[in-house]
Amino acid sequence: MKFINCSKTDLVKRIKAILESKGLTLYQVSQESRRRYGKPSPYFVPHNLYYELGLGTFSPSFPQMFALSKISGLRFHDWLRVFGFNLEDITRLQVLLSPKRTMLIDSPLGDPESWVPWFRDRVGNPAAPTSAPLGQLLEFGPPVRLRSILQTKSSFVYVKIGREDVFAFPDLLPGSIVRANMQLSKAMLSTLNREASKCLFLIEHASGLCCCRLQAVGTNRVIPLSTELPYARVELDLNHEARVLGVVDLEIRSLVEQQEPDVPSELAKCWRPLALKQEDIRLSHLLRGARLKMGLSFREASTLSRRIASQLGEEQYFIAPGSLSDYEAVDTPPRHAHKAITLCAIYGLHFSVFLKSIGLVAEDSGADPIPDNFVPRKLSIRFWGDVSETDDSTGPGFFGRLVRQSEHVPFFLRESLSHLSGLKNPSLLDFFWVGGETNPLHPLLVNGLLVIVNRQRKRPLHFRMKPLWQQPLYVLLRRDGTYMFACCSLEDGTLVIHSYSQQHQRPEHLRNHQDAEVVGQIVTIVRTLEGT
Repeated sequence: MKFINCSKTDLVKRIKAILESKGLTLYQVSQESRRRYGKPSPYFVPHNLYYELGLGTFSPSFPQMFALSKISGLRFHDWLRVFGFNLEDITRLQVLLSPKRTMLIDSPLGDPESWVPWFRDRVGNPAAPTSAPLGQLLEFGPPVRLRSILQTKSSFVYVKIGREDVFAFPDLLPGSIVRANMQLSKAMLSTLNREASKCLFLIEHASGLCCCRLQAVGTNRVIPLSTELPYARVELDLNHEARVLGVVDLEIRSLVEQQEPDVPSELAKCWRPLALKQEDIRLSHLLRGARLKMGLSFREASTLSRRIASQLGEEQYFIAPGSLSDYEAVDTPPRHAHKAITLCAIYGLHFSVFLKSIGLVAEDSGADPIPDNFVPRKLSIRFWGDVSETDDSTGPGFFGRLVRQSEHVPFFLRESLSHLSGLKNPSLLDFFWVGGETNPLHPLLVNGLLVIVNRQRKRPLHFRMKPLWQQPLYVLLRRDGTYMFACCSLEDGTLVIHSYSQQHQRPEHLRNHQDAEVVGQIVTIVRTLEGT
């Protein structure tokens, strides 16, 4: 097994120190687990655990780690981290993978005790301009605990759009990460009529998830509408065959590798909707239902697990097709935690749901966090000695307004920015505020909040034969110090600006490096969606 920043000897020392901090020895833990659960139980913690760990071929099971948590009173998720399992990898992998079907992202998995970089307004800054690099408006402040800036209970869910159910194409693309507001569902459903809804809904039916516009065709009966692609028109009963999870209000779109959408044959022809099943907590049923909703065969799922094993650098994360089949045939959970992380990542399962299916409820385990010196929590060394336990960003300045405007900050993406942008180490100067643009020259920037820019790509390209959603977007700096965001091309030393705004505008011609210059190409866009 591969432990995070920890040799086998160091791991044993660390576990001893953690137990000692609670006045416990391994022998006492073993005896208590025997008293509570019995020696034959999978929850039993052996008295020779340190020896087994020292061999380097053993890792404790979920029930054993749960018993350690329950007896010590320390958080189950923290014990997982001690043994080398970072649950935030599940979310990061879900963002990294390119799913066939729309996947629910396990966004609440962040470690509340982890430290996150935080920001503050630059001293003496005037009111925020219509657009500017964030580096001109913000600077790094002391890192804060994630728990101090997390909402107690979020009303948002996040999904990654699959390439086979892009009903809202080209408003949404395969690979887009979108946010749905659960609180808006009831109000927006009440406005449905025989016309297509203005807003996009995130709905669940027996075949999976999709984001789409809805049309009412009767009492509690709706049709998911496709914008451009030839999906079949199928009526769904909102009482039995579908449920609305939320109203889509935000999109995070990566422009690095845009995928072509695909309409599978089973969704192109009229299909018979089935009744939604009640959530089945049996592991075999849970895994089978999740795999079918993701449109995966055992072989395809195994191939994805191979990619995960490569990404995490550990062969134990790979699951053979036969093992995947066995998990659905019996209710015996995987012996190794690696497999559980892989299953949650490729099937879009919430880790808490997986735990319940094997008889574990994290809330019933220990509640105290394991101190930072025992748990590998990332924090840049330049921040040590200058940290904050609270968030002071809610003031009247630009940063406070930005946080409030976004309503919910997707902290689960903080380890995925390189994947979304294609930049190895994105800096504040690569992020641009675009929320003040009142007449953007491209529809993707309507209601835009932030964009990430690759400042190495300064030669603009415009493809006459490509549709609008595939055209590259660029940031230009005018001579007067203001910024422009548009499609453009370079022709005989002249920058030709191609406007796609709702108001017709003739192409603007600017002398390259005299009237304006290209700052870089936009690689990621964060925008709110109209109709909500």
